[in-house]
Amino acid sequence: MIALLLSLVLGGQEPSAPVVAGRDAIQPQLAIDAEGTFYVVFLSGGNVQVAVSTDKGKTFGAPATAIDANGKARGGMQRGPRIAVDAKRTVYVTAPLCFDEAEFSKKYPVSDLYLAASTDGGKTFGKPVRVNDVPKKAPESLHWMTASANGDVHVAWLDLRQREKGQDLFYAKVTDQGKKVSKNVPVAGPLCECCAPGMAADGKGNPMLVWREGGKANRSLFLAISTNGGTSFAKTTRINQGESKIDT
Repeated sequence: MIALLLSLVLGGQEPSAPVVAGRDAIQPQLAIDAEGTFYVVFLSGGNVQVAVSTDKGKTFGAPATAIDANGKARGGMQRGPRIAVDAKRTVYVTAPLCFDEAEFSKKYPVSDLYLAASTDGGKTFGKPVRVNDVPKKAPESLHWMTASANGDVHVAWLDLRQREKGQDLFYAKVTDQGKKVSKNVPVAGPLCECCAPGMAADGKGNPMLVWREGGKANRSLFLAISTNGGTSFAKTTRINQGESKIDT
């Protein structure tokens, strides 16, 4: 059994003693709200679970099941859940999951990207909603998610609906406390098919995306910023100026 341990480093001091946040856990991700409450999401027993610390990481309560995946959730190589919290302390989790029983007869069942929200501080979660509006087109399940203070949730992932080979970066905004998913927006492509994108949002709720390109001998890093809350993204900007000389 693998225990999920959390250790804090505050103000440049020595790390605190490790605290158990969960057991039999893989693929953890951590979020913190303005009050100093910690939320950690992970996979355990084939389901998506969330443990919460209300004493600034000293102890964690018993994990709650955020998404019941019938014990079949799998993770590895960045293919795990993500977690975020908004200013109203609504907790959001995303995860690549498969609910199609027919898929499990295959060697590699195809997952879709799901999101679930909690309005009671991570104690209970609502029914998950699918983020990718074209099903079975996000098999790599590499994604990132962040929440704006106003409750808008931004999700970006690798998607192959536009091409036979390679994958593109797609984006969606989720509103109404996790109930409403926007039409998916293509941002760029092709991307490295084994690298998850990165994302953050500014104080006005504008998302910014970073990713590693694919399909070239010298793969570079790119940045795209939205100034209208994710409706569209400005022209992409290359971050690294020199050639990476890396093609994998």
